[in-house]
Amino acid sequence: MSQSNIYDFLTVDQDPLYQKLRSLQTGDHYHLDDQTEIHYNAHGLYEVIAEETERAFSSLEDCYSYISTYGFEVKSDRL
Repeated sequence: MSQSNIYDFLTVDQDPLYQKLRSLQTGDHYHLDDQTEIHYNAHGLYEVIAEETERAFSSLEDCYSYISTYGFEVKSDRL
């Protein structure tokens, strides 16, 4: 069973995290929390880099889904 969040009922376009990720330009990065960064690299991939994992996604939607599914702790002051 997965936990629902409000953006399951609204459109993800209204989620501040989704908006932040969508605004990344090539070479930009975003600190999701103290241990996790998201990079948008020159090859158009979103890279989620954390202490024990490094994953790359070819689409914003896949990256956002991964972050939402695995429950990364997004600090509100970072949005």
